Amino acid sequence: MKKMGGGLGFVILIVALVIVLMLSVRAWNSILPIAKQALTPGAAGGVPDHGQSGAGEAIRSGSLPGLKQMNKNTDQHIQQMKDTAKGQD
Repeated sequence: MKKMGGGLGFVILIVALVIVLMLSVRAWNSILPIAKQALTPGAAGGVPDHGQSGAGEAIRSGSLPGLKQMNKNTDQHIQQMKDTAKGQD
């Protein structure tokens, strides 16, 4: 039987794996200080609110909005977007 394939595919695979490894190490190094701070004894275990001041408190208190309230909020947002788009025409 004739040998199929060549070394080029294997070399491309190795290069791709090295690139993925370098990108993952870079991402890991960027979050390492935050992880180190979170693991120190006595550190706060909360999740930041990410700009939504009530989101973290709602999660902690268990008072997340129901499906009807979320639907109402979505409808209001859609209406706001339509009003904004209407003004740009």
